[in-house]
Amino acid sequence: MSKTVRLAVVMICAIFVAQIASAQSKVKKTATEPTVFNENEGAYGDAPDPFDDPVPLPDNVLDALRASEQAKSMLDELKGLNREEFAKLFRAVKIHLSGPKELDYVVLGGFPMGGTDAPWFWIVRFDQTHPNVIFFTFANGFEILKTRNNGYPNIRSNAFTASTRYTEIYHYNGQKYVLVHKYQKENTP
Repeated sequence: MSKTVRLAVVMICAIFVAQIASAQSKVKKTATEPTVFNENEGAYGDAPDPFDDPVPLPDNVLDALRASEQAKSMLDELKGLNREEFAKLFRAVKIHLSGPKELDYVVLGGFPMGGTDAPWFWIVRFDQTHPNVIFFTFANGFEILKTRNNGYPNIRSNAFTASTRYTEIYHYNGQKYVLVHKYQKENTP
């Protein structure tokens, strides 16, 4: 085989390998679910805001939110809201806390289902018949951690005032998330 033919075969093989590598790099990878939730994540960091593309909430998840302690404390403000108006108070993101077959919704509340200093967040465990609220916090944001209890990841929430930072750690107790640690740190100039 002549040098020219060998060179041509090597070049063809090199182009073929390069095209395969290029095609494999363009294969769309599945996006990882968000683990950090803030009221305006995109405004505060490099991560996209998971609430920029909210998903609609099923009617029974809206029922679980309406039955929550927070909604009950806002009865006067919610009086007269039909289901569609109530649904507009929330933005939601689908996640899977305990496995790919279990669906949960992280829900961010809007006025009046939110605080003046910090937004309200819920996690609703989806169930076709009886979804329930398994987590609630009013904080500037929260993070789903890698550490776990009872098959669910732990959660850390953070809230800030001009003078103080509050951090809370939640563990899943088999039915819902419960507060296990609360830290307070004064801001120093």
